[in-house]
Amino acid sequence: MHDIKSTRSDESAIDEAEGKPQCLIVDPPWPTGQRGKYGAEKHYSLVTIDQIRQMPIGELAADNAHLYMWCYPATRRIAEEIMEEWGFRYVDEFVWGKDQMGLGPYFRHAHETLLLGVKGSLPFQFHGQRSFTMLPRQAHSRKPEEVHIMATRCSPGPRLELFARRPFPGWKVWGNEVESDIVIPGYPVPSDTLHTAEVADV
Repeated sequence: MHDIKSTRSDESAIDEAEGKPQCLIVDPPWPTGQRGKYGAEKHYSLVTIDQIRQMPIGELAADNAHLYMWCYPATRRIAEEIMEEWGFRYVDEFVWGKDQMGLGPYFRHAHETLLLGVKGSLPFQFHGQRSFTMLPRQAHSRKPEEVHIMATRCSPGPRLELFARRPFPGWKVWGNEVESDIVIPGYPVPSDTLHTAEVADV
């Protein structure tokens, strides 16, 4: 088990006073079906299923928390399994319908799925949220800002996005393409050099 402590002094650091996040979005760079001429590996580095599985997401999250986890048809089953291994029970899903067709070995995929998992007991704040929305496609793998707004409406903070592509107001972020607010042992990102972190095994 890892104890992750950021010693950054600015307000963006996750510290004991603020508490661990109760709302997390995770958008893993899944390797499944993403290699080759049209695969995601042409746009960013992929990680293995085992690397995703071993991430300390359950330790990063508060005892009572909501996890929103992106997947697509080829990773739908393993995503739910990993979510549960992280300590979250799968409870529901949201579907982002896209305005353009993508690729697919059978159907031409035009959607991605956001799984919702619950750790402990944390009430859902808004019960008028539809489970399906049509939103335009953006740059490769970039998710619509409306999903952050939805998660903010449905789940209490603090909030953290992992594998973030860009910052979003009110959210801490971690990933290769952003100035990360935390350091995750064993998962280096470029902005780690900006941190002075103390990491100890418990």
